[in-house]
Amino acid sequence: MGYLDKQIVVVDDDQGILESFDVMLGDEYPLVTLDNGFEAVEYVKSHRPRLMFLDIKMPGISGMDVLKKLRREKIDIAVVIVTATTQHHYEREAEGLGISAYLRKPFEVDDVETITRRVLH
Repeated sequence: MGYLDKQIVVVDDDQGILESFDVMLGDEYPLVTLDNGFEAVEYVKSHRPRLMFLDIKMPGISGMDVLKKLRREKIDIAVVIVTATTQHHYEREAEGLGISAYLRKPFEVDDVETITRRVLH
């Protein structure tokens, strides 16, 4: 498996979160950061990354809507929800859509690295 076969996309409207992921994973994996769900759907459809870290609450199209759209279109990608929300119905709904993990903000670097290794290796 080559370097590009381990591509990760991170989708969050918070620039600080995107920068954190770049620091955590950008040296080891090909990483793309996007700040909205519309771009995320188009990027995933055309580039087929293996893993997506996806925020739930974003303006325009929510992370849950992105996830539903990808599942409806049968796009095979591991999705990790990353959110600050404490509303448990989101977690149950996301699990029903086959997510790989659910991370609450603030998260630990070790958790991100462990999930990434588990999904990509």
